[in-house]
Amino acid sequence: MKKTALIILLVVPLLGSYLWAGGQKEKTEPASVTVWMKKGFVEQQNVEFEKRVNEFAKGKNIKANVELLAYEDIFPKWTAAIQSKNVPDISFFGYQEVGQFSKQGVLEEVTSLIQEIQSKYGKIFTSSTQAVTFGGKTFAIPFWGEGTALYYRKDLFAKAGLSGPPDTWEEFRTCAIKLTDPAAGVYGAGIGYGAGNSDAEWLSRSIIWSMGGAIFSEDGKKIIFKSPETKAAVEFIAGLFVKDKVTPPGAMGWNDAGNNTAYISGQAAMVVNTGSIIKALEKNNPELLKKTGVVVLPRGPAGRFTAGISNNLGIFKDAKQKKIAQELLIYLMEPSWYKEWIAASAPLALPVYEQLAKSEPIWQQEHNKAFMDSMATFKYLGYKGDYTPTAGKIYNLRLINALFENIISKGMNVDAAIDQFVQECQKAF
Repeated sequence: MKKTALIILLVVPLLGSYLWAGGQKEKTEPASVTVWMKKGFVEQQNVEFEKRVNEFAKGKNIKANVELLAYEDIFPKWTAAIQSKNVPDISFFGYQEVGQFSKQGVLEEVTSLIQEIQSKYGKIFTSSTQAVTFGGKTFAIPFWGEGTALYYRKDLFAKAGLSGPPDTWEEFRTCAIKLTDPAAGVYGAGIGYGAGNSDAEWLSRSIIWSMGGAIFSEDGKKIIFKSPETKAAVEFIAGLFVKDKVTPPGAMGWNDAGNNTAYISGQAAMVVNTGSIIKALEKNNPELLKKTGVVVLPRGPAGRFTAGISNNLGIFKDAKQKKIAQELLIYLMEPSWYKEWIAASAPLALPVYEQLAKSEPIWQQEHNKAFMDSMATFKYLGYKGDYTPTAGKIYNLRLINALFENIISKGMNVDAAIDQFVQECQKAF
């Protein structure tokens, strides 16, 4: 009996110490929020984003873990995180990933959250919300857009007797012909195709859509590329190379830097690109910047279309701090901070708030306005329907590039090349 009592006397204090230590451990380890963000081209944006998250965490007395990741490095991390269920609380997603992951059932629906954000801060572009909304449910918060626009040499236009930039694709062709001067090493249309060229994939879609063509039906279940409208668009693009000869030599081997280099070097009088050329000219060639005009992409018979890029923030279903993540997203979308963050890389990054686009003077500046205006013309992979993983797969396979390589470089008949394209698309299903 005395022995039993002695054991109890020894064990109870030890147990109390253990419980006290456990309690102390919980108090010394505050909650934390983990954020994965795509590393931006402009370092100031990276710094300010991380600072903003840390400010939020400090106000909540929690720890912030921010990882800034190159886009090509994020997908393997997503895959591993989803498999292990050790996911970040907030992550960057392109709209392609939002579509893919929402269909896998691993993203938290944020329909009510985006409604709250718009109620507090103002309307987000419909084109941005549509890109991440599936079946009436929204699965990510649009954070910034990236537009493409038509760059043109104002001095060369004047020299060729052209009054201004083209408003239609037919006018684009006419201008390109007049601007082309092989003896001077100048070509009107800085368009090129190459095995991995993503710029060409986006531009080709913009032209095809503007002429009434498309790859997908409205329900996303059929390939409708074999149509008179699509054929006319394909013939138009191929004709710039084969018939009109307004593209630079070697353009059929370009990568994504091809049109940038062609414009900056003076080889191309017109190119289509994001704001990256503006940023390069601001830094390295202010004289060429003065000679540069930027306008929205030309329109076709079906209207004006831009293959848009939507960058978003979302929450995984397995996130440990969903409530904190929602509060942080609201904090990041607060307009007075957000507008300064966006402006740091203008015109590469575009605001998603309609009012900011209208009211902030920076978006009315000559070299920025066209990119901002392009937001209203955005359509996405999968048009005429919603984005689907199949649409993303066809894009990643660069089948548009292969189509034009067959026609332009290999001399394949347009109908045969379209048939082959359709067959390859069917395989992607």
